[in-house]
Amino acid sequence: MKKIFLSLTICMFGLGVIAQDSLVSNNGNKYLPKAGDIAVGIDGDPIFTYVGNIFNGTQNNKLNLKDDNTLYFRYYLKDDAAIRIRLRIASTSDIDKYNVIDDAAKFVNPLSNKEVEDRRTIKSNDYELRVGYQQFRGYNRLQGFYGADLGFGYYKYNVKNEYGNKMNEVNPSPSTEIPGIIAGDRVVEQVSNNPSKTISLGVFAGAEYYFMPKVCIGLEFGLSYGKTWFGQEYTKSEHMVGSILETHDKVDQPAGSSYRSLNTVFPYSYGSFYFMIHF
Repeated sequence: MKKIFLSLTICMFGLGVIAQDSLVSNNGNKYLPKAGDIAVGIDGDPIFTYVGNIFNGTQNNKLNLKDDNTLYFRYYLKDDAAIRIRLRIASTSDIDKYNVIDDAAKFVNPLSNKEVEDRRTIKSNDYELRVGYQQFRGYNRLQGFYGADLGFGYYKYNVKNEYGNKMNEVNPSPSTEIPGIIAGDRVVEQVSNNPSKTISLGVFAGAEYYFMPKVCIGLEFGLSYGKTWFGQEYTKSEHMVGSILETHDKVDQPAGSSYRSLNTVFPYSYGSFYFMIHF
């Protein structure tokens, strides 16, 4: 897949070098943005992955847009400089269901195949906002750029387990099919009580090619250095003490702990493609 992306990148910018004939289209529209223009963009990686899978013969190929919820905005201060905003919103809610033997029915009839359902619900809220300054330099429709930005991140999650077999005095270790669960001391919920927050400083560089007036495709790489402050994380579990069902909380991570990191701004080792429209 990376070879396909590399080939597309070479073709895209190769065409940019060959087609440096005019900055004005046949109907008189200018290709490049000017001071005062606004731009809106979206990630192009899902589209390139879909096209690449077509050429690669991948089975059940689908265009997946839901995992790349990143928007790009620009305001051009000058013809060759802009303020930019990158906003990523990733709020998910996934439910996994598992069939498990019904312990109560099995107790009454050892030959019973009756089943009940376990359920795991995972919710997460992951937001990132980056604001930066972008400088352009290039030749005709092929424009290089570089710049720096400041980022703020927010992350919170909740994992909730619901069990078809009840825990009680008769059945202190109910059967379950949820992965990683100890029957006699099973996890009910895992929670980040307070959101984790991140502040980071990044640098980036890349290039764009304007294949239509005010419409471009770009490729960007970046590095970001940041610090994350964690909120309190805890696990709520349940177990039997004699005939009494008790729940207890265990702190997995105290509030206020932090770490520093240096990483790529985008999750793709070959960079991040995007499309932008200017108006």
